[in-house]
Amino acid sequence: MLPILFQNHDLILYSYPLLMGLGWGVAYQVFFSKAVISPIYGQLLFWGIFVSSWIGSKLFFYFTTIADDKNDLLLEPSFWTGGGFVFYGGFLCVLLFLVFYKLLKFPLNAHHLWAMLPALTLGHAIGRIGCLLAGCCYGSETSGWWGIHLHGATRHPTQAFESLGLFFISFFILKSRASLQSFAIYFLGYGVLRFGIELLRGDEIRGLWGPLTPSQWISLAMISVGLMLLMTRKFDNLVSPQPK
Repeated sequence: MLPILFQNHDLILYSYPLLMGLGWGVAYQVFFSKAVISPIYGQLLFWGIFVSSWIGSKLFFYFTTIADDKNDLLLEPSFWTGGGFVFYGGFLCVLLFLVFYKLLKFPLNAHHLWAMLPALTLGHAIGRIGCLLAGCCYGSETSGWWGIHLHGATRHPTQAFESLGLFFISFFILKSRASLQSFAIYFLGYGVLRFGIELLRGDEIRGLWGPLTPSQWISLAMISVGLMLLMTRKFDNLVSPQPK
C-alpha cells in the first residue's frame, strides 16, 4: 500500500488521484484517436460522461454503503472531491446521460459507442492500480502465494486482478471490429470479471442486496446482455462499416 507517492513539505503527491487522473487522460486520448466525431460534440460527449460518471459513482457509493454517520455526507464538499467511487454507479449514470444526449439530437452512433469501450476499459484498469496503491477495494484474507499485505493481513489483490482483467478485455476489444461483438466482449467479459472479484472482496462496507452484493446483481445483468449479443449472429449486418 502506497497512498503517498511523494512528499516534500507542503507538496504531497497522492497515488489514487494521480492514477485516476491518468486513467481519464488515457481514456481521453484513446477515445479521440478512435472516434470519428467533430471536436465540439466530442468534447461535449466526453466531459458529459466525466461529470455524470463522477456523480453516479458517488451517489451509488452513498446509497449502498453501510454506515451510521452518512446522513450529511451529500452536503460535504470532501465527499464529492475525495475517495469513495463505485464504478457501476458511474456506468449506470453515463447510460442515462447518453440517452439524454441522444434525445437532444446530438450525433451519437455505434462507432462513437465503440470508441468509448477501449477508452473505458483502459482508463478503468489504470484507476484500479490507484485503488491498489491507496488500499481501497481490498480483498479478503488468503494464504495463497499471490496475497499482499493490506490492512493488517495477507489479502487477495483484488484491485490487481481486476486491472489485469480489464487490460485483457481492452486487448480483445481493440482487436475486434466496430460491431455488436465488441459490446458483447465488454458486457460479458466485465460482468464475469466483476462478479468473480466481488467474491474475493473483503471490504464489507458495501452491504448486500439479498444473497449478493449490488455489484454482483448488476454484473448478472451485464452478463445477460453480453449473452444476448453473442446470440445475435449477424454482427456485420447490424452495424454499418466504419467510416474512413
